[in-house]
Amino acid sequence: MFKENIITELKEKIQKNPNDIENYKNLANYYIGSDDLNNALSTYQSILKINPNDFQSLINLGSIYFYKKMYPQSLQCYNKAVLVEPKNYASYYNLGNIYAEIENFEQALKNYQKALELNPQKSDIYSALGYLYQDIDNLKTAKEYYLKALELSPLDSENNINLANIEQKQGNHLQALEYYQKACEINKRDEKALLCLANTYVAIKNFQKAQEYFKKTLEINPDYYPALVCCAIAYCDDNDTHNAIKRLKQAIEIDPEKPNAYILLANLLLEEKRFDEALKIYRIVQKILPQDPKILTFIANTYIMTNNYIQAVKYYKKAMKLAPKDNEIKLIYIETINQYIDNKMKGINNESQFIR
Repeated sequence: MFKENIITELKEKIQKNPNDIENYKNLANYYIGSDDLNNALSTYQSILKINPNDFQSLINLGSIYFYKKMYPQSLQCYNKAVLVEPKNYASYYNLGNIYAEIENFEQALKNYQKALELNPQKSDIYSALGYLYQDIDNLKTAKEYYLKALELSPLDSENNINLANIEQKQGNHLQALEYYQKACEINKRDEKALLCLANTYVAIKNFQKAQEYFKKTLEINPDYYPALVCCAIAYCDDNDTHNAIKRLKQAIEIDPEKPNAYILLANLLLEEKRFDEALKIYRIVQKILPQDPKILTFIANTYIMTNNYIQAVKYYKKAMKLAPKDNEIKLIYIETINQYIDNKMKGINNESQFIR
């Protein structure tokens, strides 16, 4: 109610003095604080009609366009900001973000480097360069930039996580643990850092420690889907199928539209030879991902396990229609046909009436 009163008051001030830019800026700030980006956007547009060279409004408007994935409009704002204040790093930094988002590496690098030239003490620019090089798998250069960012901003948990991710990818699990632990020390409620720490303990087969950090993660956010799925995978690796299934069912309850937990659950049920349950779950995934040939092959494989070759062939055919160039599916299909024919010749029943 308080914000609504302030907004009403500011609108009245604008009506009385339509050329007072400060009232517009204050109004835009309140809209942003209320997550009302559409009204914030129109307010900044009003400011720029009064003063087309208002630098901060160009930057803020460009950021809203960027958030809304309206990249051409965002580029236009930041390029205009460069003309207004060519020595301000913010324009180049934001231009770099857009080019990185649309995967134009050269332009992103050019603008980040210009931003760095204008403001060499800004850790965010080094972090952005780290992300840029990490995206093209140049981990050595990415690491150098993250370390520089961390040197300038040692209490930044995100850069510790970024460095840990690189160490993890390179197989340096103990070094990764150190960085993840630092991130957790900086922010004890950083669910992302806690989850990464848990997964690193899984990688070094310390399942007890891993489950300790999965528990901490889920205490902070009980509905954290990735934590539940990763926790289930850890239980699988530790041969604890019961708890793995339990966690996957929790994940499905939280987000029934995501396929990952369903697929993992069905795979686990197959290992336990609970074929009818697995098939039902694969069919749920088929509804979520109707154009995914992989799911159809999973269903076909399940039928193979029950010697129902007729149904298996049916689903392999469907998979091939969706992925006609997938030679692996073709090969499995041919092997299934050959096995069916071979069994027929031996007098084996290939038509077990498994769940349809």
